[in-house]
Amino acid sequence: MLTKEVYRMTQTLSPAPRTAPGPRGKFLVGNLFDSRQSGLLDYHVKAWHAHGDVVRFQMGPITLIQVVRPEHIQQVLVGNAKNYVKGLSHENLRRTIGDGILTAEGEAWQRQRRLMAPTYTPKGVAQFADIMGDATRKLLAGWEARGTTQPVMINQEMMQVTMSVISRSMFGLDIGEHFKETGDGLRYLLQHVSERGLSSVDWPAWVPTESNRRLKNAVRVVDDFLYGVIRERRRNGLGEDLLSLLMTAKDAETGAEMSERQLRDEVLITFFAGHETTAQTLTWTWAMLAQQPEVERKLWDEIDRVLAGRSPTLDDVGALTYTRQVIDETLRLYSPVAVMARDTVAADEIGGYSVAPGNLILLLPFMTHRHPEFWEQPDVFNPDHFMPERVKDRPRYAYVPFGAGARSCLGVHFALLEAVLILAETAQRYRIRLADPNQELEFDWAGTLRPKGDLPMLLTRR
Repeated sequence: MLTKEVYRMTQTLSPAPRTAPGPRGKFLVGNLFDSRQSGLLDYHVKAWHAHGDVVRFQMGPITLIQVVRPEHIQQVLVGNAKNYVKGLSHENLRRTIGDGILTAEGEAWQRQRRLMAPTYTPKGVAQFADIMGDATRKLLAGWEARGTTQPVMINQEMMQVTMSVISRSMFGLDIGEHFKETGDGLRYLLQHVSERGLSSVDWPAWVPTESNRRLKNAVRVVDDFLYGVIRERRRNGLGEDLLSLLMTAKDAETGAEMSERQLRDEVLITFFAGHETTAQTLTWTWAMLAQQPEVERKLWDEIDRVLAGRSPTLDDVGALTYTRQVIDETLRLYSPVAVMARDTVAADEIGGYSVAPGNLILLLPFMTHRHPEFWEQPDVFNPDHFMPERVKDRPRYAYVPFGAGARSCLGVHFALLEAVLILAETAQRYRIRLADPNQELEFDWAGTLRPKGDLPMLLTRR
């Protein structure tokens, strides 16, 4: 007999969590090869459209749960973050660029965060604004000398300027200009990190494949340079660059400084997180502006009004509000970090669906940023998405290009300052157009979200 007390209990208890829907897989391998053949990001976007906001995949022996809603991102990255860690999902990255703040876990990560956080505050990165401006003007001087009759590969040009910014900020010297072998080694490490996660056969490092041989040589070259610079600084005194700041950072709780190995790992993480990501953001920005003349006009109007022909400085950044909205809108549609992963520690429930220990959680800002429930024009490049009143009305975690919670990107202030200064300086001097107006812009996800192939663009002086 169902008593009133039992009835009331049944009304308050949550229903048992269900198994999330997902695409049918093949025997033993599940969805693994289907995702490889279709392209990982494209495959997951189609699964979202077909199955909804929580999707389950079987990737060989690994169960993967895909989530895209803001409240689910909040749960994984903020509310229950201790249950979702950077474990096996980050092992390839850890093997290549070390156990720095991006890949460390537990007490090691907490120690590194305490050491590094003061360096990357808005006040801390402000000193590098002049380097950002100088590197941009050097790039534009090269364009002026070369002329405007031939197209430039804008993705390569943006990689060049951001490499100059990060290496001068980190070491006080331009690696791309003065240390070609080191620059080539760093670029190969970044390429390897991006491509390794997409390889169908993940050979161990000891197997003498061509890729592993090149990786071993790149690591040797980069390590020789980094350890050499660190030891030279210890002998001859520190400067005012990021490396010097990291070398003098002390743990507020223990007073400990970073070891040489920790410094090496953090420098590599900084190059990985702060070089290519900003370059790809700027590349996509130029591509979007070339297709949106009204947005470009509004950008020019603000730049001309605020700068009146002079180069932007740190003091101008606060007034370049629409310029920042343009960057934010690019990060919405083409966030370089389109995919984030976490490993589940204990059983949980997301959106009414069960999550088991050992499940891999895949968070996809690429889809969150296009979710029609939270964006007025999800597939349209419209910087007005970031007008203050619209931001206020949107869920906090509907926009997460730099992650969220305690493990959000430490370099966010550096990256946004750099992007705004480079965009404002360059757009004031040049109008940039696709060399082929009919070129179809396709994306390629390989660790970061980038245009597929080169992006030739024509320059016209304003």
